Amino acid sequence: MSNSAYSNYGDLLAFYNRKRKECPRGVSLKLQDRKHLLLQFTFPDTGKRSSKTCGVQFTEEGVIQAVSKSHRVSNALQSCKTSSEFWTWYDKEILNKNEIKNDLITYRDIFEKLENKFWNDRNKNTKRKRSKDIPNDVATYNRYYGIVFNKFTNWDKYPEWEELKNILFSWNQGTKMFKDAYHVISTIIKSIPNNQLLLEKLNNIDPTQLEFKEKQSISLDEFLSWYDDCIGSIETLERQCDKDVKKSWLWVCAMCVLYGLRPSEIAAIKNLTESIIVDGVTIPALNDINNKDLLIYLGEKTYFDTTTKTGTRICSPMIADKELINKLRIQHPKLPSYKPDNNAKLDNISNGFSRVFRKKLISYNCPVTQAYAFRHLSNQLGEKYGIPQEIRARMLGHSVAVNESAYKQRNNTRTTIDLLTNHSRLPLSLDTAKQQLESSGFNLSDPSVKAMLRIIYQLDN
Repeated sequence: MSNSAYSNYGDLLAFYNRKRKECPRGVSLKLQDRKHLLLQFTFPDTGKRSSKTCGVQFTEEGVIQAVSKSHRVSNALQSCKTSSEFWTWYDKEILNKNEIKNDLITYRDIFEKLENKFWNDRNKNTKRKRSKDIPNDVATYNRYYGIVFNKFTNWDKYPEWEELKNILFSWNQGTKMFKDAYHVISTIIKSIPNNQLLLEKLNNIDPTQLEFKEKQSISLDEFLSWYDDCIGSIETLERQCDKDVKKSWLWVCAMCVLYGLRPSEIAAIKNLTESIIVDGVTIPALNDINNKDLLIYLGEKTYFDTTTKTGTRICSPMIADKELINKLRIQHPKLPSYKPDNNAKLDNISNGFSRVFRKKLISYNCPVTQAYAFRHLSNQLGEKYGIPQEIRARMLGHSVAVNESAYKQRNNTRTTIDLLTNHSRLPLSLDTAKQQLESSGFNLSDPSVKAMLRIIYQLDN
């Protein structure tokens, strides 16, 4: 009691009894065990009168502080709307619990949080649960998040703007890599508490992609000219295995052009030589000579166990030209034999088939080395021959918006000219054809007219 003006305990107790009368109604002081000073009042959460420490010692100064706090508690009991609000106030204002919450978070904390979120989510196209055992998922993670996270040398540091900015600008601004890294950095910053200043700094940086890789294109005539040369050169090869390999990769090229497939999707076709039943519907084998529609069914996985980009779907040729279909030997499937390297990383396995395909295009002196040039040619041929965009987009496995934007950027000039100049000579719809025939004096009931309409429009009897 060195801080007290009273020389003995009796004097201090008399002071306490005198000062406690100054407390407001409903709140009083309580001396417990002759040494602990408490406040006594009706608790808002229980409705019962009880005692609680008020954070002061039993001294003259402590008694004075306790009386002052009793008035503040009385006011708070009247102004606080909930018991939780009152007790939060009591801890802070009466007990002085002003502890600063430790909201610092390391890069490791953030990266682990984002990684867990990625693996707990589903594939955005197929809605399939992601798995670390699936090469395509591993490749997607490494290509988007991993490549950025690995730029940070010390994951146990707290985020700093200069480091975040330097990591971002390790890629050239205006490139796709910069744009992707920008969005990853943005996601990192959004995981940091009190991130307003960092977000303001990031928002001053323009992530717009201005540099684009050259998009190759090829016309049907160019493709067929190259294809014929390649077929002709097969017989010059000495070994039969080399002949078979070249035939198989040329068949892949033909399938890309005719169906608009991604190269790896060809390795996921399930009805090349055997029919398949899907939802109770039989889809004939592609090599069935009686198969007139030439529908193919893409599974979710290739024969070497990678997944397709957009999952299962049914496709038909973009061109119904039987002569061209026979020329490209579409109904004589010859799928290349491909086996991933057992020592390869999972993310490398996912693109292995496509990488081999590109190497074959180069070795065969193809006018284009980007496999997607064939896919875009197919899309444009489908437009030329009157297939509606909605149907083309469905067969290609993407949205109409993607078909409208990205795919039209690769339109081949020669094919575009053919499309525009031949537009008026495209096939008419059945109803329009009937109207034109009638206006030209033809009798639609004539057996020969009916037969022609049935053949042209593939009508049932």
